[in-house]
This record gives sequence, C-alpha cells and structure tokens, in this order.
Amino acid sequence: MTGTLRETARTVRDRVRTFFEAPPASDAGPLELLHAALDDLERRAQASGRGSRVFPYTRVVVHVAQRGADRAAIEAVFGRLGERLRERLAEIRCAPPAALAVSVSVTDDADAGAPLLRVECSSDVDAAPPPAAAPAVPELHVTIVRGRCDRADYAFAGGAVSIGRGAEPADALGRVRRNDIAFLDERDGVTETVARAHARIAFDTALGAYVLFNESSSNPTYLVRAGRSLRVSPRDPRGVRVQSGDEIQIGRAVLRIAVGDVLGPLHSPDGHGGQA
Repeated sequence: MTGTLRETARTVRDRVRTFFEAPPASDAGPLELLHAALDDLERRAQASGRGSRVFPYTRVVVHVAQRGADRAAIEAVFGRLGERLRERLAEIRCAPPAALAVSVSVTDDADAGAPLLRVECSSDVDAAPPPAAAPAVPELHVTIVRGRCDRADYAFAGGAVSIGRGAEPADALGRVRRNDIAFLDERDGVTETVARAHARIAFDTALGAYVLFNESSSNPTYLVRAGRSLRVSPRDPRGVRVQSGDEIQIGRAVLRIAVGDVLGPLHSPDGHGGQA
C-alpha cells in the first residue's frame, strides 16, 4: 500500500471511529481505558508537513478516577502505555520524542462529575524551573589604615579594583594603568613602599566572594586575618579570598576590608585618609 493510500485509509478509519466513538463507561475495564487514553494521545500529535507529525510532549500522566477501581489491574495494563503509545505514533508517521516518560494515577474515590479518564501532557520546557537569579554582588568597602591615599574610604560594587601608587601610572612601554585605590607619591616611610601596580581585588562569581591578587613581584602583599599573616604569592592566578575584618598589607601600607553594608560615611571630609 502506497503512502497516499495508507493515509487515506487512516483518515477514513479515524472518521468512522470518531462517529461511533463515545467516552468509556464508568465501569470500563483497564484495556478499554488504555485504548481511550491512546486515542486521546494520538489526537494530540501535530502535523509537521509532508505527511509527517510530531508528538510535542515528553511527559504523559493518565489520571483514572473510577469508583471501586481495580488499581492493580489498571496499573498492570498501563505498564505498557509507553510501548503502545510509540506503536500508535509510528502508525501515523509521528516521531516520538527521544525521552518520553509515561505514568498512570489511579483513584477509587472519584468525586461526582469528575472525568473517568483525564490525560495530562507536558514538556521539559513546561516543567523547567525558572533560571536562578545571579547572586547579588555585595559592596566592597576599603578603609586606609596606614599610608596616604586620595581618600580615606572607598566603596565598590563588583568588578576589579586596582591598587597602586599614583592614579594613572605608566610602565616602561608607556602603558597606562588606572588605580581605583591610588596611594600618593609621597615619601613618609610607608606610602612609597606601595608599587605602581601592586594588587587587585576582584569579585569571583563562582566563589561568591572577593579575591585578592598580588601583582607586584618586588613589594610583598600579605593578608592579615585574626592576627595571622598570609603572604599572597606574586601573580598567582588563584588569588586569596578576602572577608570582612581582613587587613591587606601592601609594602608597609595597610587597608581594612568590609564586605556588605556598613554604617557611617564612606568618604573623608578632607579627601585624604590614613596615617603615616
């Protein structure tokens, strides 16, 4: 039988079945319920052109609400629902989804007026949870404890924070670096020990925390936490995680870190901070 004749025969059979078709009786047996569910699912196939169809769902749940239902018998017969559905879809040249989950839910205390058979279909897209919101980036507050800067306090929200001496120092090749925390060009025994490009603090979204990097190969950088000092290796791509209360020593200068909301003004009235 050619494809056209097969499709014509199928159309005639569908019309005959639709004419005589009636919902299953309240005392329908498990096999009748299975066929009724398959007929319902077949009607949900969508034309996709050139005589083919697609079944746009990946989850099927058949709900049976029948007084005095033989739960064991219904579940046993519907155990072949997935196999039978694939066979039925193949008959109408309908491509089933690669992953198709089917199940049956049986209740024997149906409410009056509740349908005997209800077929529920959904797809992965329907069931997918909304994408998780990106974690909020907390503010980074830096207070100058020792050394001379253009301000006493700084506040940043994410991104990378460059720390060094001078606002826009240039290297030997003329490349200019912009320091977000800029120590002054002064000689007081402390400030001049900060390198032009000394350190960087950046928010790591994977860790959900700020990380300190040492960018100076000559001047040391330390993280001080609870009285203990940890030397930050120069140009280590891993960096060191920082938290509220930590102090950072760059050369002889010292900065104090706070993450999140803090009380009090962020800026010094005179525009300078720290002490020698």
